[in-house]
Amino acid sequence: MDVLQFFTIAGFTIAAAFIGCANADGSQSSSAKTKIIDTANKAASEPIAVIELFTSQGCSSCPPADKLLSTTISRAEKSGKKIYALSFHVDYWNRLGWADPFSDKAYSQRQSAYVQALGLDGAYTPQMIVNGKTAFVGSNSAALSRALGAALDASPKATISQFSATKKGNIYTIKYNLQGDYKNAVLNIALVSAYETTAVKRGENGGRTLTNENIVKGFKTVAATESGTLILSGEVSGNASIVAYVQNKQTMEVLGASGIPLAATE
Repeated sequence: MDVLQFFTIAGFTIAAAFIGCANADGSQSSSAKTKIIDTANKAASEPIAVIELFTSQGCSSCPPADKLLSTTISRAEKSGKKIYALSFHVDYWNRLGWADPFSDKAYSQRQSAYVQALGLDGAYTPQMIVNGKTAFVGSNSAALSRALGAALDASPKATISQFSATKKGNIYTIKYNLQGDYKNAVLNIALVSAYETTAVKRGENGGRTLTNENIVKGFKTVAATESGTLILSGEVSGNASIVAYVQNKQTMEVLGASGIPLAATE
C-alpha cells in the first residue's frame, strides 16, 4: 500500500509577494478499490484555517498567488498547525483565449456567493478567502499572514470527529460524523489534487508552463447532519486528498475542517 502525501497538516511562514488583481468582468485513476486512511478523529478540536484561492490559468496576475499558496503549503507542512489550502479555478477567464482545464462554473458561482455574503465589491482573480470570513488579493502575503494568525487563534465551533472513505474508479464513498455547533450549516467535501503542471498555449499566460497545487477536482455541498454518507466523483492522478469543512449557510464562516490523504491499493 502506498500512502500518498498529505499536504494539510500545517503551520505557516509566508513569503513576500504582492501584485495587482484582474477583474472578473474584463491532468489516471485505477479501477481498483482504494481505502482511505481515517485520520480526522485526531486532535479534532485544534484551531483550523481553510484557504480558498480563486484563480485561473488565463489570468496573468494569478501565478504569483498560486506560488504564494504553494509556499504556504510547503512551509505549513513543517509545523503542526492545521491549514487546508484549496485552489478553485474559475471559468470566467476561459473566453479570453485559454480554457483552464481545471475550471468549473460552479467555482465561479461559489466565488459570487462569497461576494454577496461578505458584501464585497465584486469577484476577481486572484482572490483568497480564509475561513469564509476574510477576503483579499490572493498574492498579498501580509494579508494572508494576518488572516491565518486570526484563524489559528480561535477554536473551531464544529468538529468532524470521524471521516473516512473508500474509492472505486473515480467514485468516492465518504462517511462522516460531526460534533459541536453545526446547526444552520452545510458540509463541503473537496477532492484535491496535490500537484498539476500545464503547458498553457494561449491567453495571457500563453507560452508558459504553470504549476498549480491543491486543485479542487471535485466538490459537493450537503446539509450538515450528525452523521452521513455521500458520494463524490472526480479524477485525480498522483498525490491527492479529500478535505471536508463545515460552513454557516448564511455568513459562510467556516466552523470546522479536516482532511484525509488517499492511500492506494493496487
